[in-house]
Amino acid sequence: MNGKQREWVETFRSQQALYRAFGQCVRQMLGQLLAEANIPINSITYRVKSVDALAEKLTRPGKDYEHLTEVTDLVGVRVVTNFADDVDRVVRVIDRHLDVDPDHSEDKRPYDPHWFGYSSVHRVCCLPPEMLERPEYARFAGLRCEIQVRSILQHAWAEIEHDLGYKVAGGIPNSLRRRFSMLAGLLELADDQFMRLRDELSLYSTQVVAKMHDHPEDVALDPISLETFIRRSALIQALDAEISEMRGRPLMGPTKAVLEARVEELQYLGVRNLRDLADVLEQSQEPVRSLARQIYRDDRRRGLPMSRGSCLSLLVQVLIGRLESPEEIRTLLDRFNIGAPAARDERATLLKSMAEAAPERV
Repeated sequence: MNGKQREWVETFRSQQALYRAFGQCVRQMLGQLLAEANIPINSITYRVKSVDALAEKLTRPGKDYEHLTEVTDLVGVRVVTNFADDVDRVVRVIDRHLDVDPDHSEDKRPYDPHWFGYSSVHRVCCLPPEMLERPEYARFAGLRCEIQVRSILQHAWAEIEHDLGYKVAGGIPNSLRRRFSMLAGLLELADDQFMRLRDELSLYSTQVVAKMHDHPEDVALDPISLETFIRRSALIQALDAEISEMRGRPLMGPTKAVLEARVEELQYLGVRNLRDLADVLEQSQEPVRSLARQIYRDDRRRGLPMSRGSCLSLLVQVLIGRLESPEEIRTLLDRFNIGAPAARDERATLLKSMAEAAPERV
């Protein structure tokens, strides 16, 4: 290492805090921009190159830097997307909002059918001039980072490749190249299939909305159809609003876990489609209101959010109370984890008494 290189290494060592702050700034900026663009992201991370790694890079054969700032990856930011086609969406956001150096940026995704291995898009960037004019960002003038964008499966390949110690495009022994090619093909196929599943689920959600009004009997009860029903049913919204006001708790969600639990409970109790659900809720709305008044008279969790569709949890209990056997009622309260364990005998008695007191259903 010559004197100039040693000076750069010491300068970089003394500026570690500055480079960490720059990396954190870019990470936070990207997180906000991608959220505003509604692009789902698995992770955004950054790292500052180690002093030893910089020293090694400066002395590699063929490397001839005129200035420390020519080392483009002193700060590395990695954006990992859930889906491969979101990589291009992320790159477009970067190109619009950051000052990209096209001479040092590249698309490393494989387009040659005979090539396999590392797949990622790299952008070398500075903060845009309008940001650097602001006092809080002025210290980052002249700093660059390398942003890598890839899908989570592309990231898995890169991590395994790095762990194995090979750049697989040229460094794998011929006897193993076929197996690496097979794995690369499987990961690419998996990326494609995950995108297709996402698109088909989105299409299914659209179809649920179209069918639920005209042919609700054709819409099977599942988490997607149930969430659509919860958000569009005027009766559910009315019941939830009453319960929310009664309990002093704002509405949120519903979460995936809540939806899956309600589907399991309702299907067990014979509710198979949105027609079944709409009918049984319409017939049972008064018992649902009555049960809410009795069990939520003193809610100790006032102020904490409650899930949209909470009235369906009460509907489940009303339906359980209509079972013939008190033992079965108690068993289902345990199975579905309804109420505090110590209070389930009392809850079972309440549900049974409400069912017996209700007018006979036609």
